[in-house]
Formats: sequence, C-alpha cells, structure tokens
Amino acid sequence: MRRADWVIDIGPGAGRDGGRLVASAPPAEVAAHPESLTGRYLDHGRKRAVRERRPVTPGSGRWITLVDVATHNVRLDRVAFPVDRLTCITGVSGSGKSSLLHQGLAAAVRAGLDGGRAEAVGRVEGLGHLDWVTVVDQDPIGRTPRSNPATYTKAFDAIRQLFAGTAEARARGLTSSSFSFNSEGGRCEVCKGYGRRLVEMHFLPDVWVTCDACDGRRFREEVLEVTYQGMAVDQVLDLTVDEAAERLTSPKTLATTLRAMRRVGLGYLQLGQSATELSGGEAQRLKLASAIMRGTRGDSHGLVILDEPVTGLHPANVQCMVDAFEALLAGGNTVVVAEHDLHFAGCADWILDMGPGAGVEGGRLVNQGGVREVAAGEGPTARHLRRLLETGQV
Repeated sequence: MRRADWVIDIGPGAGRDGGRLVASAPPAEVAAHPESLTGRYLDHGRKRAVRERRPVTPGSGRWITLVDVATHNVRLDRVAFPVDRLTCITGVSGSGKSSLLHQGLAAAVRAGLDGGRAEAVGRVEGLGHLDWVTVVDQDPIGRTPRSNPATYTKAFDAIRQLFAGTAEARARGLTSSSFSFNSEGGRCEVCKGYGRRLVEMHFLPDVWVTCDACDGRRFREEVLEVTYQGMAVDQVLDLTVDEAAERLTSPKTLATTLRAMRRVGLGYLQLGQSATELSGGEAQRLKLASAIMRGTRGDSHGLVILDEPVTGLHPANVQCMVDAFEALLAGGNTVVVAEHDLHFAGCADWILDMGPGAGVEGGRLVNQGGVREVAAGEGPTARHLRRLLETGQV
C-alpha cells in the first residue's frame, strides 16, 4: 500500500459499520487521516501484530515429533512441534510448507489418534499430549442458502429453544423444531424455508425472487407472531453477531458461541447470513470460532492446524486472529500455522523454515527456533526477519 500512487480506504468498520469512503489520497495522507484504521498501519512505527511470545525449551519432552517424513518434495528425518505453543511454518512458495502441514502433521496425528499410521510419516511421537486434531481450512461451511453462521455454530439451536420456551409458543403448541426453516410445520411451505423462489426463465438464466407468501421471512405467520425480547425469529437472524451478543446473554452456551465469533473478528456478520455469501476467510474464521469453543472447555487438549490464515487480511483482522490463537493456547491447546506473512511469523513461539527454494530445491528444514534464532540463519526468511527485527516491526 505504501508503494501505491493512490489509496482508496473503505470503512471505517465492517458490515453495517462499513461501506463509506473514509479516505482517497496518496498513502502518506491516508496514514495521517484520523478516521482511517488502515492509515494507522501505514505508519512504519506500528506493529502489524502484537503478542507476548511463550518460551520454548528444546530439551523438554513436550513435543509432537514426526519421524521419516516423505511427501511430495519434503524429505525430513525428524521434525518437532512444541506442545501448547504457536508454531509457524515459513518458506517461499513451493518450499513444502503445506505438504508438511497436511500430508505430514495433520495426517499423522489424525491417523495416530485413530490407532493407525499415515502413509507419508514413518512414526509420530508425543500423541499423549493430544486428544483431538482439527484442520481449519477455507472450504465453504455450506453450499445452500439454508446454511448460515447461526446453524454452523449451533447458535440457532439455543435461539430456537429460547423461542420454544416462551409462554406464547407453549400456548400455540410450538416446539423448537417449529422455529427451524428446515422443518415442516414451522417454515413457509411455498418457498420451503428459503425465503426466495427460483423462477425458470426458459431461454434466459433462472432468477431468484422474494417469496410472496412469507415476504422473504421464511416462516409461517403463526411462528412469526411469537416473539422473544420483542423480536420474531427472523428478526433475531437479522441481528449481527455483535448485536446478538448484546441482547442474548443467556443461555451460557449461546453467549459463549457469540463471544467466540466476536473473538475472531466476525462481529459484523448477520446470524442468518447465507453461507454462500461468505468469503473463504470468513468461513475459516467461523471454523476457528468452533475450535475455540472446543479448545476452551478445559476437558481436553487439541491440535489446531491452519494454512495461510492471515494472508490477505487487514492488519486489524490479523490481530484478531493472533488473539484468537492466544485463547486456544491459554486452554492448553497447540496451534500450528503455515504462513507467508513474516509480521505474523514474528509473533510465533517457534518457527520451522522450509526451503531453501521451491520444488526440488525445497523440502528441507533450513532454520528452526525462536524468531531471533531463525533470523540469525541463512536464506530469504532469515534475511527478511532480520530486517523486521531491526526496524522494530516484530
């Protein structure tokens, strides 16, 4: 952005809090704009991500170790990941980061916990520190308009129970299933709970139009007449996560779910927003919110794996991700990330630097250790980390 001739900054926030032109000027002027969140990060003196790194003791026994890794271009006799720490796998494109992450670590731990063995790994050690593993990817959370943040995180289950528990619902004989747009008896049967109908145009592309029976509200009139805190069920689904967190403070499970979604920076999403409208990054952060809920229960410890989770994110969102990882680590979980963003890598407790090049020139462990140890090594990652350390950006 600093090297651009002109910056157009949209905001100031996200969702309903965005959509305005905050600044349109050369980078130096945007950096000085008082309302521009982007401008704050255009200042060289501001760190893009802040986190207090946790110490790693190489000689301790709390490690997950892969022995004899052979997949694609990766050939490693031994590679270890510290338990309950944030590890970042770095390296140029094609250096073997994703192969080590998915075919190596994820596959080996998943197979090991199931009593099997991964094809690309000879042996995995340290599984006694883990109870579960999840890969938080950017695949869609659903492929139909029925899927949304509320249904994916199970928040809608708690919301339906709140409505079913009202005196008005009990008097009408309505149950929690009556407040689901997936169930007969509660949904609008004309549009089958979609709120829209597909109209075939024959020689033109088919189009979706608002259902004229429910006016796009998805439910039967009898269901919509039942209110909770003055809102019908479709109005609750129209709330953003931030708005819902302010109003729906019970039950505890619902409050915890909404808090987890806010923690990963998704407070601007509407609860009922169609999954087909979500970006890959938003889908990934929803999955991360689910991992946070699982990882902060305190009854088990897991491994959370992510591939390039902050690439393309605004620095303010990067900080949200860093804070979310810290919540997982505080619960005794282990987080391993493959990432190109070295500002983020500078926040990690441990770095595994793959390379030195791509393809047949990569696949080896070039540097490993804390930020300063890796920065003192050889190769492109070390060189750029040294520069960030010298300028105080990590």
